[in-house]
Amino acid sequence: MKSFNTNIKLNFYKNFLFILVIVLSFFGCIMIYSATVCRAYPNYTFLKKQIIAIVIGTILCGFTSYLKPKILKKITLPLFIFTIFLLIAVFFFPKVKEVHRWIPLPFLGNFQPAELAKVVSILLIAKFLDSYRSKIINGEKKFWILFLMIFTLCVLIAIQPDLGFPLIIFCTFFIILFVYSVKLKHLLKAFMLILIFFTLAFFSKPYRVKRILSLNNSQKYQKETAYQLNQSILSLSRGGFYGCGITKGIFKEFYIPELHTDFIFSLIGEELGFLGSSLVILAYVFFAFLGFSLFYKLSHSENGFYGSILALGITLSIILQAYLSISVVTKLFFPKGIGLPFISYGGSSIVINFLSIGILMSISNNKS
Repeated sequence: MKSFNTNIKLNFYKNFLFILVIVLSFFGCIMIYSATVCRAYPNYTFLKKQIIAIVIGTILCGFTSYLKPKILKKITLPLFIFTIFLLIAVFFFPKVKEVHRWIPLPFLGNFQPAELAKVVSILLIAKFLDSYRSKIINGEKKFWILFLMIFTLCVLIAIQPDLGFPLIIFCTFFIILFVYSVKLKHLLKAFMLILIFFTLAFFSKPYRVKRILSLNNSQKYQKETAYQLNQSILSLSRGGFYGCGITKGIFKEFYIPELHTDFIFSLIGEELGFLGSSLVILAYVFFAFLGFSLFYKLSHSENGFYGSILALGITLSIILQAYLSISVVTKLFFPKGIGLPFISYGGSSIVINFLSIGILMSISNNKS
């Protein structure tokens, strides 16, 4: 009877997760329409590509939901090697916006391998913890092999350059291992190495230092790194409580660059106000509740250990990205290009995030 009730709850969580991400994606299309079409010079390209990405992502989600855990474990290492190959391959393609982050795909636009690395890192952690739990907890050789693999992914992303994804990957890595009782002294050693890595990465690029300084001195850097932040705050303040109305925002007209991607939350605040912004945040809180509930139920069920790690990792990854994206727009974090999951424009992000939801549904299906 207890197992039957657990299965019903797992089905409830996975079904609501899928419905929620579909709603968020549909809402994202509305905001992308407002940001790119309802303006002086309309552009339908972004909306069309986003809809195509959602369709592809939904199909991929459905396919992934039928994969058994043993298949996921078996493809993890090949996927890791493939991701390393893609992260190196980006340097052989022309720069886009002065950085090497994307691989052009015929008819589909650009693919960002860093998005795939985010999911692969979670699959790696789950595989290693499931196979070598005691060795990982005690900080033996397998712990450092896992750390080195995650570190390799992050270094390749960092030199593109991009520190947003490495931050999300490392945070997810440490939280998962902490939750699963890895000894603190081993985590601290790894943390010190990561701290050195981020310190060197920050100070290797002068503009990153300026971005940090601009948080406390936005007037000094208002024409440089603080420009988007200042415009974002003005956009949010214009929205008031109820907003100026969908499609009626004015800051999309040349005031905020990349509004349909990294700064889409400022458009939500301007057009839907504090009320609409709060509902979006509550949607992510509900996503966290469903994901962490799935993690809890799997961790307390028979043979649910591997699935519980995946549920925790995927939920953390998406929620951390949402938190960082909103924090940047509201000037709680230094300027960094991080899109809002399922809402911001970005084909790679949409497809990979739907893939992640498919994995969550897969582990729920195989427990049911």
